[in-house]
Amino acid sequence: MSLGMGGFGGVPSAHTDVLSASPEDVPSKLRLVEEIKSRGRACVGCKNYPDAASLYTKGIEVLSSITDDESAKKEAAILYSNRSLVLLQMGKVSEALESADSACENDPTYVKAHWRRGQACNALGHTADALASFEKALSLEPANKALKREIEAAKAKKEHEEKLLAAAKEAKEAEAEAEIAEPPKLVAPAKKEAVKANTTKPTSSAKSSNKNSVKEDEDTDLFSSSDHVRGYKIRSDGKKTSFFDREISEESKQLIGDIAPKRIDPNAPTEDNAPKPLPVTEGTSAWNKAGTWEERDVTSWAKETLEAALLTSEYILPQGSPSPGARATVSKVSKFEGHASYATVRGKKRYIYEFAFTLDWVLTLGDDHTKTCHGKVTFPDVDGTVELGDGYDIVDYHVDGSSPAGTGPLLERFVRDGGLRESIHNKIDDWVRLLRATY
Repeated sequence: MSLGMGGFGGVPSAHTDVLSASPEDVPSKLRLVEEIKSRGRACVGCKNYPDAASLYTKGIEVLSSITDDESAKKEAAILYSNRSLVLLQMGKVSEALESADSACENDPTYVKAHWRRGQACNALGHTADALASFEKALSLEPANKALKREIEAAKAKKEHEEKLLAAAKEAKEAEAEAEIAEPPKLVAPAKKEAVKANTTKPTSSAKSSNKNSVKEDEDTDLFSSSDHVRGYKIRSDGKKTSFFDREISEESKQLIGDIAPKRIDPNAPTEDNAPKPLPVTEGTSAWNKAGTWEERDVTSWAKETLEAALLTSEYILPQGSPSPGARATVSKVSKFEGHASYATVRGKKRYIYEFAFTLDWVLTLGDDHTKTCHGKVTFPDVDGTVELGDGYDIVDYHVDGSSPAGTGPLLERFVRDGGLRESIHNKIDDWVRLLRATY
C-alpha cells in the first residue's frame, strides 16, 4: 500500500515530516512509531481516515525493518488493526480484511485484531468467518460485552441467510419439478413458401420510385445509396459529415479560442504542477519540520485529574438486589500508564490520550457492613478511539481469596459487568469532556 506524495493516495499531508522520516537506529525507529501512533489516534478521532491510513502504513514499514523482535511484532499488530479500522471506514473493505489478517498473524492473542477481522468479514458478507473471528476474540476476553453483542448479531444474520438459501433452494426444486411434469411445447418451423412470400424482391417501378425519393432529399454526388440511412448530412461549407457532427458558429469559435493540437517543444521550459513541499520551519514536535503539526503535552494534568475522577466511582446496590444497600467503590488506582496531549493541525485542535490502569475495588455487603469483598480490574485501552457512551474494555478481573464465599455471582453482576463498572465508564467519559473543555 503506497503512501504516494506525502499522503494516502497521493494527497499532500500535514504529516509529511514523519511520513518522509528515515531513522536508522532502533531507538529512533521506536520513537517515530510512538509519534505515528499519537498522530494516528488524533486523525481517527476527527475522522481524518486518509491521513490515519498513511500514518499507520508508515509505522508498519518502520517496524518491518526491526526483525526478530517479538515486541515489534506486537506493535505491528496494533498498527495493522488500527489500519484495518480506518480502511473499513473508507470503504476499502478487502484491504481492511488484509490488514486484519496481518494483525492476527503478528499477534494471535490480540483481541482487537480478531475483532477487526470479524467486522471486515461482516462487511464483505462472509458471516460465518465473521462469527468465527468474534468468537475467537471473546475466547481471549470472555467478559467483553461488545463482543457478545457482535456474536449475537452475527448468529442472527447467519440464521437469516440460511433461511433465505433454504427458501431459494425449495423454489428452484419446485420449478424443476414443474418443468418435468409439463415439458415445454416445441414450435414448428415456418414453411419455406411463407418465407419466400415475405422476401420477394421489389419491382423495377418500386426501385425507380425509391431512387427518385433519395435524389430529392440527398445530393447523389456526396452520398451513396445507403448514406441517408446511416445518418449523414451536408454542412454549410458543402462537405459531407456525420449527422451527429455539430457545427460551431464564428462567434462560438472566438469564445472558445484556439484549441488545435500544438507541437511540444522538448527544449522549452515546462511548468511543474506537482505538489510543492511545505516550507520548512521549526516546529514544536521533534519530527515536525514543516510547522503543520504542533502538540502540547498535558500528561501530568491528565493523570492527576483522571485518577481523582476514578476514585469517586461508586455504586450502591438497589432494593430487590441480592444485597440491598451494598456499596462498591474504587479504593486505589495502580499501574497508571499512558499520556495525553492536544495537537493543533492546521488551526484545528485534536485531543490525544491513551491510558492503561489497574483499579483496586472493594464491595461492602449491605446486610453486614463488616463483610467486604476485594479485587482488581484492569482497563487496558482508554483512548480517543472509543466513542463516549460506548464503554471501555477490561482484562484481568480478579477477586481476592479473602472475599466471603458465595459472593462470586453478585460481584460479576455489580462489579465486573455492571454497577461499579458503569460508574467507572461514566467517570472516564466525564473526564474526557473536562479535557476538551479545559484545553
